[in-house]
Amino acid sequence: MNRFSIANLQADDGPQAAIEVKGNYYPLRELLPSLQGVSTRSLFATWDQSLPLLAKEAERVYADDKDSRGIPPSAAHLLAPILYPDKMFAVGGNYTGHLREMGMEPKKWASMPFFLRPPTTTLVGPGNTVRIPTSTKEFDWECEVAAVMGRTLSHASREEAAAAIAGYAIGLDLSCRDLIHTDNDLKIDMVRGKAQDTMGPCGPTIVPAMFVPDVNNLRIELWVNEEKMMDASTSEMLYKIDEQLSIISEFVTLAPGDILFTGSPSGSAGVHGNRWLKPGDRIRASIEQIGVFEVGIQTTAAQF
Repeated sequence: MNRFSIANLQADDGPQAAIEVKGNYYPLRELLPSLQGVSTRSLFATWDQSLPLLAKEAERVYADDKDSRGIPPSAAHLLAPILYPDKMFAVGGNYTGHLREMGMEPKKWASMPFFLRPPTTTLVGPGNTVRIPTSTKEFDWECEVAAVMGRTLSHASREEAAAAIAGYAIGLDLSCRDLIHTDNDLKIDMVRGKAQDTMGPCGPTIVPAMFVPDVNNLRIELWVNEEKMMDASTSEMLYKIDEQLSIISEFVTLAPGDILFTGSPSGSAGVHGNRWLKPGDRIRASIEQIGVFEVGIQTTAAQF
């Protein structure tokens, strides 16, 4: 089967679900009139039925070399892939290299740390979409495999969790390092530190899981203004993605379209001379077999 991915495009009349084939974007309502008004979220809500339909349309595009309905990347305005999931989760302390750079022993913690980030305010797509909070002086990057659910999960086994993954995208778990640790009895503040507006970029598209045969052995790279900051592998994960989902499902029911950020490797600003993000910076993140994701960093006055 030929590769394709799922995209969310901004059109004159609002967000439009599309498939990406060979770099161009094809709105689903133009491929199939019956899909008029369908959203990317609704595709994942009926993923077992959506996947073969999308694959069939992708094959039609591959077979028609003269198809002129495709929108080239230069003309496509991509949004976050799902507007909006019920829930977004993020797992922390999950890469051996990242633990080492934080001065911690690189081993599995007895209790996997994870948190919820508000999706409708933190989730943004590619482009000049990120705004630096006025409250931070230490704005940092993290790059993660984002797993998207295609089935409901509750108290699931690892095998059930793996089967429920519809696809993958790139997540940037941006962080205000100076706001995470607080001078109060709780000692940690994940809202100010990681859940302010626009701090959860995700995209550029969602690649169906069948096109990522081994998610546990992918190269992750990240550049800031063309300077490489990260170069690692998902093989460093302590809790694998199916295990993460299985654990989370013991406490919270996962729904189709929910997104999980699965942890970041080493290479954050602290190991690059505290080179914190500033307005005008550009992040380019690449995860093997998933894609390349770019965002621009703006002041808080910028619109998104």
